[in-house]
Amino acid sequence: MRKYVLVLLVSTALAVSGGIGIASRSEPEPRNAAAPDVRIDPGDGRDLTTIIATLRDTLRRVPEDFVTWANLALAYVEQVRVSGDTSLYARAQDAVDRSLTIEPDDNVPALAATSALHAVQHEFGDALKYADQALAIDPYYPAALALRIDALTELGRYADQLRALRVADRRQPGVPIVARYAYAYELRGDVSRAIGVLRRNAASATGGDRTHLLTLLADLERRRGNIAVSTQLLATVRRLDPDYLPALISRARLAAAEGRPHRSAHLWQRIVVLADHPEHHVELGEAYLALGRHRLAKEQFTQLIAYASDKDAVALGRELDVALFMSDHADPEVGLAAARAEWRSRKGIPAADALGWALHQAGNSEKALRLARLATRLGTPDSHFWIHRGLIEASLGLDRQAQDHLTYGLRISGGISPWQIQRAERVLAEVR
Repeated sequence: MRKYVLVLLVSTALAVSGGIGIASRSEPEPRNAAAPDVRIDPGDGRDLTTIIATLRDTLRRVPEDFVTWANLALAYVEQVRVSGDTSLYARAQDAVDRSLTIEPDDNVPALAATSALHAVQHEFGDALKYADQALAIDPYYPAALALRIDALTELGRYADQLRALRVADRRQPGVPIVARYAYAYELRGDVSRAIGVLRRNAASATGGDRTHLLTLLADLERRRGNIAVSTQLLATVRRLDPDYLPALISRARLAAAEGRPHRSAHLWQRIVVLADHPEHHVELGEAYLALGRHRLAKEQFTQLIAYASDKDAVALGRELDVALFMSDHADPEVGLAAARAEWRSRKGIPAADALGWALHQAGNSEKALRLARLATRLGTPDSHFWIHRGLIEASLGLDRQAQDHLTYGLRISGGISPWQIQRAERVLAEVR
């Protein structure tokens, strides 16, 4: 769970699916309650290219359809998240502008699409503002309800996140809210409850909704150490949709958790071909590094360094995986500048972890520890957070704390980069 992904499940007509409530079941609050990028999944096997082509065909026939213009913007936003092609921001903005030109007043779909566009650019304050504007007009608009939850999550406003979840579940229960409830539980360290929510709702879901929920469930089971269960779930997903990219990513992590690093590297090779996103190159490069295939690792790292060199700190901060890569493998000062820029945009747990680690790698471990403690304050079971905290503590001579946190981080590390695990194991051996 290194990066929270906005997930917006949309039917063939690009209307958010519904009908699977949580609040109505009087679900208890997540533990510590005080405290994806929008993905379009039409549920019928079509990919984003086909969705965009269909929307554009509709607009050629009905060019004044302001709702379809807004949905086209949403599809472009998702394509940015999947492909990393930031040139599509302009197309998404053009589509939103066209929608607003046609219908400038009370255009809820365009306001929601604008919120999504700001979210994928990690402008979460603006994402929240536009979601709120949409909901002021239509309090039941599903996309705006989901985007509001996501913005609050990324801003680190976790009590508000939970309240927004309850409101959304009362107004528009459905798979998007199920996924967000599961994440809220996981964020607070209650993996059992997250698994229960996903399993219960996956049993009644169909099509793309079922595929999505089963993949999330497989990821949680893997991180909890239930490798056989995760394998079975991913086999089911593969039968439902052999080309579902998140499941392929989950399979790559599962292979690593099984101790099959060559298989994991092979799957990451496939992933970077299907989705040429920088974070996937980080995974592939570190997989090669752990295998001792240094020439291949260098090829991936050279691409990533070139990618980072073309970005200013704000743009690079949107890619925390690449910022962390720069801290680990290339230029810690570049990584730190990116993490600081991202921290100014959001105050959630992943951003705290990234800034803490970047500070440590740049030589400021004392300040880094404060951020690492912030990143682990809810007990979130993300191995990177705990490993980073343990490594920082080890550098400060806090051997007992380092041993505890590295041990825990490694215990829940199933599926993370083998190179990251190897580094943590070396330090753990030193502090014992």
